[in-house]
Amino acid sequence: MKEFFENFKYVNRDMPKSTKILYGGLAGLLLVFMIGRLIKTPMILIMIGVLMVSIILHELGHGMIAYLNGDPTAKIMGRLTLNPIKHIDPLGMLLPMGLILMGSSFVIGWAKPVPVNYRNLRKGEFSVFMVSIAGVVVNFTLAFLGASIIKFFPEIYTTNDVVRMATSYLIRINLVLGIFNLLPIPPLDGSKILWSLGGDWIKDIIESLDRYGFFIIIALSYLGILWQIIDPIFEFLVKILNMYIM
Repeated sequence: MKEFFENFKYVNRDMPKSTKILYGGLAGLLLVFMIGRLIKTPMILIMIGVLMVSIILHELGHGMIAYLNGDPTAKIMGRLTLNPIKHIDPLGMLLPMGLILMGSSFVIGWAKPVPVNYRNLRKGEFSVFMVSIAGVVVNFTLAFLGASIIKFFPEIYTTNDVVRMATSYLIRINLVLGIFNLLPIPPLDGSKILWSLGGDWIKDIIESLDRYGFFIIIALSYLGILWQIIDPIFEFLVKILNMYIM
């Protein structure tokens, strides 16, 4: 976090003073708005907490599977830890917080990607597949855990508002994260999964799209196509979890 702000100050060192004052004022208004929302709806803190834990565990899943497949990079760099400071990306944390506080129906965030040296992986493309799908498996496992809480502890779920909100959001956000990351768009996990399973021409297409992936995701989100892709899969998985709970 400190490094992020130091880099931010350096990049904007030549910004005119009037512009800095304007940006500072806007940031202050946003901060006041966020604090007001938190005071009015403190349960939002639970949503933010659940989201950040889910994102961190997603990245930790990548690192652990890479380590088990022969790559110690994440361990050497101290990333195989539950310490959130090691994983938090400032923008990836602030964006979802802002979206949640503004009441957005679509919330997404990210942690710092766990470093993986694919040349160290023992089983080549199969190991790439395992590492790539690990984060998605973590998200779906967390959603299943939430459903299990409802199934086996129904009284606590129905009588405790905090547990009910945390559990419901745990299921919802992890289903969304899991589906979103399966999309075959770089740099999402789905693109690496497809790369590991596909032939040379698929690998070439994915590699050529790498520099445009972020813009593709933004465009799909802006046009509303992203949720049209995610929503039917989300509803299908919710039905499966409901069958499990019943």
